[in-house]
Amino acid sequence: MRDQARQIFVRLWPLIVLLATAAVTAQIADFGGQLLQRKVQLALIYLILTVALYVFTGNSGVFSFGTISFMSVGAYTTALLTIPPQTKHDAFSQLPHFLQHANWPTTAAITFGGVLAAAFALVLSLPLMRLSGLTASLATFAVLNIVYIVGNNWVTVTNAAQGLEGIPQGTTVNTALAWSLVAITAAYVVQISRYGLRLRASREDERAARSIGVGVHAERRLAFVVSGFFGGIAGGLFAQYIGAFNASAFYLDITFLTVVMLVVGGVTSLAGAVIGSIFISFVSEVLLDIENGFNVGSVHIPGRSGLREVILAVIMLTILILRPRGITDGRELTWPFSRRRFERFGRTTALEVEAPPAEAAQNVEVT
Repeated sequence: MRDQARQIFVRLWPLIVLLATAAVTAQIADFGGQLLQRKVQLALIYLILTVALYVFTGNSGVFSFGTISFMSVGAYTTALLTIPPQTKHDAFSQLPHFLQHANWPTTAAITFGGVLAAAFALVLSLPLMRLSGLTASLATFAVLNIVYIVGNNWVTVTNAAQGLEGIPQGTTVNTALAWSLVAITAAYVVQISRYGLRLRASREDERAARSIGVGVHAERRLAFVVSGFFGGIAGGLFAQYIGAFNASAFYLDITFLTVVMLVVGGVTSLAGAVIGSIFISFVSEVLLDIENGFNVGSVHIPGRSGLREVILAVIMLTILILRPRGITDGRELTWPFSRRRFERFGRTTALEVEAPPAEAAQNVEVT
């Protein structure tokens, strides 16, 4: 029984560490004021978004730009369902009747935004998952452009380029933490499931995977839908974090930032998605403060537009040169204690039982 419990604990160790990492990140908010709390909220939202990107890209090996499209769907859905009806009546009078009077609770609206994004991902997956490599990546980038153009011009629903405002700011550190824990757990379950293992096999060698009966299209479709769901969740949280946005909030800037997070952490590992997102989130916020200008004593040092993107690109380039597979080297976290360390606690390993005594080993003739 103790052996089984230990095996389960060792197997779940990577998940436990990543959940603890997200929880510790959330606790940082207790050491500062409202500004720090908002930075932590944003870091946790980016964590969910990067994990969503990892679920498909990290397991399939096909880079997708569609995650930001799903984020856009989730954000607009959550916003339209939670903006007070009176505000919508005054500011967005052209909305369809059922949206004009919708007033959903925050959790229900965010969840429905994730479900709608997952449904959108399912529809897209029918043709897109038949593609591979660069072709599939370009197809998802085309989807990103289509969603951006629609969001920027659909006057009756998205209010075109003027965007939506008056969104209740219901995202808290605890809400973002809860969803990040769900996202990490779901990504881990997908990763270790038979579907995830088959998908990872196709990532390493698609032809070999097909030759042993792996249904590559089906496995990719499942991962794409899960990625869409959590991309939509991240969008809903972001909408209630920022309070007002338009289609430009879900285009190239955030796409580049999410790519940097995953690449710096390690594309092929869940640990890389979590660690990379947290690291780059805080670096990005520091760079944004510098970009906006800061004071040294009584002297104001003006900011420089575009500084954040340049330095983030340099960081990614440096990581790619020095550690091409990211901070985690594209690997998951492993149990840090070797079997030998359990000898201190009276454990006897199978290796010790099978090993010959030292005296007998000295008498073995080497040929």
